[in-house]
Amino acid sequence: MTDLRSSRGTHVDAPRARGTSGSPTTGRASLEAGAATATVALGWALMAQAHPTTTYHFAPLVLVAITTLYVRTRLERPLTFRQTLSLAGFGAVIALITTAVLENVNALRGPTLWGPGGALAETLLAIAVGLLIGLTAMMGRRGREAH
Repeated sequence: MTDLRSSRGTHVDAPRARGTSGSPTTGRASLEAGAATATVALGWALMAQAHPTTTYHFAPLVLVAITTLYVRTRLERPLTFRQTLSLAGFGAVIALITTAVLENVNALRGPTLWGPGGALAETLLAIAVGLLIGLTAMMGRRGREAH
């Protein structure tokens, strides 16, 4: 609440504008999430380039899910379907670009968790799982109000 003076000189509490209550706005949280996503992508790319025969199994999954997870926790309220879809989609696009770059420089040569197939197939599967996690876990329940 913001403290205001009425015309009589007494204090009146007025509600704060949305986004000024100490909780970040969706736009600011999304920018912060973009920076976190870029940081994870860069870290994964640097580790994979330095150790191409090591597979970082969960890096693409975390990369996709972190965008939605970050914004959801910063806003402290469920996200709308549109917000969730755009954030998860952004994470998936960054993960796919990172995967394409790593595959192009032959940095995805490590073993897989399930044996058959290659690290590229496992990475694509991890991206899909991360996308599902981002889409389902962060929307909140329908009809449930945020605190």
